[in-house]
Amino acid sequence: MNNRKLIIGVIIAAVIVGGAAIGLILSRSPESADISTIHTEAAAEEPETMASTAAPTESPQEVQPEDAGTSTGVTASLETYTSGKVSIQYPVVSHIDDEELLAQVNEHLKANALSVIQSNEVNEETDTLEIKCEVVSVDSRRLTAVYTGSLSAQGAAHPTELFYTNTLDLFQVQDIGLADYGDALTMAGYVLSEDVSFYNLSSDRLAGVSEYIATLDEETLTAVFEGADFPLGEEGLWPESFSYERQGTIYLSMPVPHALGDYVIVSFVPETK
Repeated sequence: MNNRKLIIGVIIAAVIVGGAAIGLILSRSPESADISTIHTEAAAEEPETMASTAAPTESPQEVQPEDAGTSTGVTASLETYTSGKVSIQYPVVSHIDDEELLAQVNEHLKANALSVIQSNEVNEETDTLEIKCEVVSVDSRRLTAVYTGSLSAQGAAHPTELFYTNTLDLFQVQDIGLADYGDALTMAGYVLSEDVSFYNLSSDRLAGVSEYIATLDEETLTAVFEGADFPLGEEGLWPESFSYERQGTIYLSMPVPHALGDYVIVSFVPETK
């Protein structure tokens, strides 16, 4: 009987000691983790991972100078100058925040578009001149316009096909030309090479144009291309060549005999593209 009591006492003591030990362990357990904090930190890291794998995008606002006075929503529409037998389309820009800059830009664009009248000595009452304009690109910094048409001078045996362009820096109100994105000597060598490519030239004209180019030399073509584009010189001489750049390709006009169309457009992709 005494042994039985002893065994029961030992068991009770063990239970008491075990309970105390468990209580001590629980009292030393770390505080519960803040689940909301863990969730917040994981969510904050996720956009960074996505940004590193997503394709980069450019916002016009990011590359626009702070003092440009232009907005990302710059647009252009067409208006038409008419006088006598003359009709000329030209671009008009909208949504430039600086009203003074906006007026200067539009005045400059119109002046360049209409300069074809004086430079070609057009009589607005007797000569027929019709010019269409296409704005090939416009953004918060630059506009490029391409003009095509024809001039029928009184008494002339045939009309003359015309082509000219105008690329304008909308912030500086300055004309941009071949010298800004190309080289006259390089272009001359390209035109004379077997690799030359023409834009929108029909196959029936290609042979004649190629024969004509074979009669030219590099020095002559270089001089033509050096005088390309606006602004006009002090004497207001009309350039023999005009150019523009679009998506890395340079388009450049060069004069040819009337039987071949008065001009052809050369397309050139620089090796650095």
